[in-house]
Amino acid sequence: MKPTSGWRWQAGFSLVELMVTMGIALLLLLGVSTVMLYNRQGFNAQKSLAHLQENARLAEFILANNAAAAGYRLEYKVDPEVIFKEKAGFKAGEFIRGTYEKGGNDTLRLRFQAAGGMRDCIGAVGEENELELTDIEFSVKDGVLKCKRYKGSGYAREGTEPLVNHVERFVVHYGLDTDNVDGVDRYVSELEDHEARQVRSVRVQLLLRSENDDVLDKPVEQSYSFTDGSTFTETDRHARLLIDRTIAIRNSK
Repeated sequence: MKPTSGWRWQAGFSLVELMVTMGIALLLLLGVSTVMLYNRQGFNAQKSLAHLQENARLAEFILANNAAAAGYRLEYKVDPEVIFKEKAGFKAGEFIRGTYEKGGNDTLRLRFQAAGGMRDCIGAVGEENELELTDIEFSVKDGVLKCKRYKGSGYAREGTEPLVNHVERFVVHYGLDTDNVDGVDRYVSELEDHEARQVRSVRVQLLLRSENDDVLDKPVEQSYSFTDGSTFTETDRHARLLIDRTIAIRNSK
């Protein structure tokens, strides 16, 4: 039988044409996916860096403000021994102390007096018109910088507050005035008993790292030197930031 005059052959894609088309589509899809992946990695890296910088600003602000307040008393002319009594960790008149661990993390402990309106790393110290002392210690445990408030007669409520995560080193250096001439004449990593009343400044070094380990494009060796002569070296893809701040103790005399 012959086909009618209006009938035409209908032809589709051949198998080869179909495979070529699918191959091109897959290549395009792969390209789009790769761009999206790189964009996402870049976004995560920027987010990690921003969070690292935010942590650094927070840690520096809290450390600087609390350390600068060390020794503060409402009646400044009163001998510190009258206000800062002897207690565990302090002799009478002392308001700054700490422990030293070379190659590890130090602690920084300080105290000051307040009557409302002043805050330490835990919160307000004293209600309005109510005198209180605060005794706080900065330390690092399990990679977290923490602030602990000690209790005692006349002291604010005790408590512990985690401040920032991913801390790798916390180093403290004390500036001393040993010749009774205004200004610091030497720095030490560890205080002897007679030196606690000679502290005029504190230098803190805090090394922070990013939460994610894919911030850098490839593993990079990073090395940091500290005031106690120790170094920290690591090779990975974390971003790091070193805070190095010298804080004057305004109330040291």
